[in-house]
Amino acid sequence: MSLLGMKGTIVPLVTPFTHEEEFDVAAMGRLIEFILEQGADNLMTTALTGEGPLLTEEETVEVWHTVFEITNSRVPIIPAIISTTTRQAISLARVAEKNDAPAVMVAPIVPELYAGRSQNDVYSFYADVADAVALPIILFNYPTLTGVDFVPQFVERLAEIENIQAIKESTADTKRIHGIKRLLGERIEVICGAPNVALESLSLGCDLWLTGVMNNVPRSAQQLMYVMEVMGDLALARDIYFNQILPIVDVMAKNLNPTGTIKAGICARGVEVGRPRRPGHHVGSDEDAKIHILMDKIVQAEADTAEKLSKYEQLYK
Repeated sequence: MSLLGMKGTIVPLVTPFTHEEEFDVAAMGRLIEFILEQGADNLMTTALTGEGPLLTEEETVEVWHTVFEITNSRVPIIPAIISTTTRQAISLARVAEKNDAPAVMVAPIVPELYAGRSQNDVYSFYADVADAVALPIILFNYPTLTGVDFVPQFVERLAEIENIQAIKESTADTKRIHGIKRLLGERIEVICGAPNVALESLSLGCDLWLTGVMNNVPRSAQQLMYVMEVMGDLALARDIYFNQILPIVDVMAKNLNPTGTIKAGICARGVEVGRPRRPGHHVGSDEDAKIHILMDKIVQAEADTAEKLSKYEQLYK
């Protein structure tokens, strides 16, 4: 169990939209049921995968309320706050606290108009949010989004704020993981926040994994976590990782359209979630067809892996 009292996978839900780019409540309900049926330990709302920065504060709150209501306490829900102002971040954090969220992930978009913000500005942002709510806070390290890089030494300073209990490390640099762990020990939970270093990150001791591709392959993600943490079978873990997870990651890396690819992948699984909010865009028709074929292959691979896991469980009951 992690420092946050959670385990396993955290699926950052996409935000379904209608053709008019309005939040599609019914589609969100279908998405949640699909992901919970396939397997997820925790859910996250309005993160980057959920197009959080493209939502108004009112839309963000609507998405949160919808997810909390539909999920009905079946799994923990972690709201994500990606904000340009401390005032908005505090306002949303208070909403999360009123919804009895177990934690909140907070990221400041803090580029200054003429130059980068200082680490003091970022520290003050988190200190003010932490002072406003009692919730555990998860840092989100995504420098190209926020304009600030949470290097291990800066994480050590931020850990002085009592509420800060975890960091979603999304740079895909595994040195960051052991750098933080060696510097801070058990003081900060390091969450794997990238799909293309998941196997390495789990090997380095990450107990939680949070990445957008889980919308497409929640079952594969669960299988990988189980094989690593329960079975300790590195060969089978590599097989799952190489054949069930990385192929869809490869598509995202090639087309530079992560949100469009993830939404297309969900639709290929039979759950219509619409297209990204503009200026985002859907994948092309040829690529869409390839994603459908790929997802069919992954579903079959998941079934084959499930059979292997069933034999393992029967053997070691």
